[in-house]
Amino acid sequence: MRPGSWLLVLSLLLSAPASAQVRLDSPWIRRRMLVAPVRPEQVPPLALQVRAGMASLLLFEAPLRLGAVTLPADEKRLQLVPMDNGSLIIVPTTDLGEDEQIPLTVETGPDARPLRFVLVTRSDAVDIQVRVVKGEPSTDAAAVESLARGLLSTPDGRATLGVPQQTVDLETRASRGEAESVLWMERRFFATVALRSRKKGTSPWRLVQARLRAALTDGVLLEWPTHLVSGEAGPIRQRHILTGVLPEGASRLELALDGEDSPGAFQPLPLEEVRTHP
Repeated sequence: MRPGSWLLVLSLLLSAPASAQVRLDSPWIRRRMLVAPVRPEQVPPLALQVRAGMASLLLFEAPLRLGAVTLPADEKRLQLVPMDNGSLIIVPTTDLGEDEQIPLTVETGPDARPLRFVLVTRSDAVDIQVRVVKGEPSTDAAAVESLARGLLSTPDGRATLGVPQQTVDLETRASRGEAESVLWMERRFFATVALRSRKKGTSPWRLVQARLRAALTDGVLLEWPTHLVSGEAGPIRQRHILTGVLPEGASRLELALDGEDSPGAFQPLPLEEVRTHP
């Protein structure tokens, strides 16, 4: 870490208003692990929730280079402290507005695409530590792809949910997404999601990414982009198969559907399938 960096962080924390001082065992203090998207420029940026007077630590696999972190030129409310071990400390001096998003770009290596983030302040949680890792290639990708396409072509053979779960509701695009079924094969699952247009003459919202979130046994929230297989787009509806593996010991599983510039909110997926057909 650069000389004086810790002194800077401590001075910022000590100068924060009393209302910003929070116990570190508060239930809305989050630790997260994010699997970076393969093509970050094609999907919405990853959101980081920050709060005035609290240091948020970002951990990367590769050391950051000089000039690798970029904020808007006129942004003065955020203090960034790069560290030699490939991490970054973020300390806001004031909370951001309710609907405000501050873009942050991080370059982690000469051959890696820049990672895009947005910094926000929300009342429900703050990220005190976020580890960003690369995804590992799947050893059974071909078999998983083949099975997912088979499920798309045989809708009557899928297990169905008793009540479809709404996963995204986009009034501005007049579209709705629902999880129609979840098929489990040990810890691997295949979820069928349908996107429907609710306005005659308009096409369904374009899905560019689906993300999963699971709560691990140590309290860390693991978030990763899931394998996505899309069916043929119809005039008002399109189906997708999303597949992933539930981490060992995870207590819950959630799904978010992302458009090009509109990340979806996480919604729960059932850990057990509900069959309505014999």
